[in-house]
Amino acid sequence: MTAALIKERYYILTPLSFLLGGLVLIATLLLAAASYLSSIDKTVAGYGHMLAALDATLLQDMAQDNRRQLGVLEASLDKQAIAAGASAINPIWAIAHQFKYDAHFLYFYNARTHRLDSYPDWQQPEGYRAQARPWYQTLSGEGDDLVWFGPYPAFDLAGEVLTLIKRVKDDEGQLLGLLMVDMSFSALQGALHRAVGEDPVALYITERKGGKLVVGHNLSLLPPHLERETQAAGLDGFWAGRHLQHALEGMEWDLNVYLPPSHFHENLQDTLLMVVLPALALLCIWLCSLCFLMRIFRQEQALVQGSLSGLIRDEARKEIQRRQRTWFVHGSLGEIEQVRNSLLQGQDALLHDPLTGILNRRAFDQQRAGLEQAGTPYWLVLFDVDNFKRVNDSWGHGVGDAVLFRVATIMARTLGDERVYRIGGDEFAALLPWEQAEVECRLTHLLGRVKALKWREFADAITLSAGGARYPDDALTLLERADACLYESKHQGRDCWHLAASSPVDGEVVTVSV
Repeated sequence: MTAALIKERYYILTPLSFLLGGLVLIATLLLAAASYLSSIDKTVAGYGHMLAALDATLLQDMAQDNRRQLGVLEASLDKQAIAAGASAINPIWAIAHQFKYDAHFLYFYNARTHRLDSYPDWQQPEGYRAQARPWYQTLSGEGDDLVWFGPYPAFDLAGEVLTLIKRVKDDEGQLLGLLMVDMSFSALQGALHRAVGEDPVALYITERKGGKLVVGHNLSLLPPHLERETQAAGLDGFWAGRHLQHALEGMEWDLNVYLPPSHFHENLQDTLLMVVLPALALLCIWLCSLCFLMRIFRQEQALVQGSLSGLIRDEARKEIQRRQRTWFVHGSLGEIEQVRNSLLQGQDALLHDPLTGILNRRAFDQQRAGLEQAGTPYWLVLFDVDNFKRVNDSWGHGVGDAVLFRVATIMARTLGDERVYRIGGDEFAALLPWEQAEVECRLTHLLGRVKALKWREFADAITLSAGGARYPDDALTLLERADACLYESKHQGRDCWHLAASSPVDGEVVTVSV
């Protein structure tokens, strides 16, 4: 009877096993399809990000180099002499030509005398007429904006040329001529090649109006008739490939990438190789028993990820994690906490001067960059301990270190711990986001406090000399202006300070002595 029951059970278990196998097979195929679709979406998204990154970095940098080059050339033009028929070329052209390392030409076409100047010197061939060149039509345009013109055939038909053109007007607003800079197609070609490397994809640039091809890499992969990018996704790429398009900022071009079907065929092979039926079967069998355990593990994994994301400074997250009860990652959280503490200590050490305890040159550079990025006006004040070398020579470096420490302490108390920096041996700096009257009052008070310090080793007073300049009034020469004011304080007998005028004229400075 028992044997019969067992045999009857086999008849039941056998079809159930086949059914379970079929379900596992279907589940495997569905998972494989989902994985493949996900890999397609990730691949397409990755190339979309590549287009945006290529636009934001390399291509925009190349275009910006041409714009800067053209700006320097325009600023160097002697418009009156050019209007009189003189050449536009001057020594600045040789310097501007070095902005780009590839071979290229700089041109100025005088619309009044029909003279074409070029650097490096280019001898016009017989039969050359500027009026017949495609770029000549930009003379009839309007506005003063930069114009990307091209591509158009070179005069010698050796290739195509892309030119950045600026319409130049004289002081009366009348058109004087065209200032032109060639952009290298070889540089663009190399940039596209480096972007995709050995990937079997086509990367190319087209004109926004008309879709004319400008330059590209792996163009042999393009199909004869390529449709514009659509919203279709999924398995479409398996049959026809995928085309992505990105509009280049500030240029009438589009950056395109075409992924041929073979690219997705390789993804499918990789996906199928990764499907392991026994593992899927075990996963289905163990799913119920491991469900909660996996949830706990994922929760603790998220806890570790959150701890890593808040590694630098996140006290609220740190307190929440401290109260969490964990099974698997308790040791990992402890190690992350140790790393966090060590990192914070290391960061503080990197930003502080070990001798004086105040902020150092690295912190000075970071804070200054932050103020300028935020557009915050501030005073940059440079300090120098007067006759400090004599202190070291007469009393030794130990006494010199004590002098620096006490002076730095007074500076931090007077101007604020977060605003003073030691940037050299006996050189200090301060970044003061205050009005000039406040700066003057604090400097006078500071120099007085330092001078009043008493020293056990010697009777002479230690004094400071200071000089400052204001951002953004002296944005381009801020350090130089502040240093010049410091030098003026030294020149006028030390123990005083000078501030650059808010609107300097012919090097004028505001001079105040203690």
